[in-house]
Amino acid sequence: MESTLTRWIGAGIAHSANWGMLWFGLIFWGSVINAIALQFMTTADPGLVAWASYATGLAIGALAKVRGGWL
Repeated sequence: MESTLTRWIGAGIAHSANWGMLWFGLIFWGSVINAIALQFMTTADPGLVAWASYATGLAIGALAKVRGGWL
């Protein structure tokens, strides 16, 4: 009989394998774009810049997931 912990770990690994690029795009590329944008857009609202940056990172990750690779 399979334990609950084993099922949760298996589900997490399967989720990571299926959606890893999307999460990487959101977290990594969103953070990079946000840091760069905040350096250049000094008068813009930081909340709006962060929202747009992370949305762009999410879109990049979704595109990579659909294409199956980053380039």
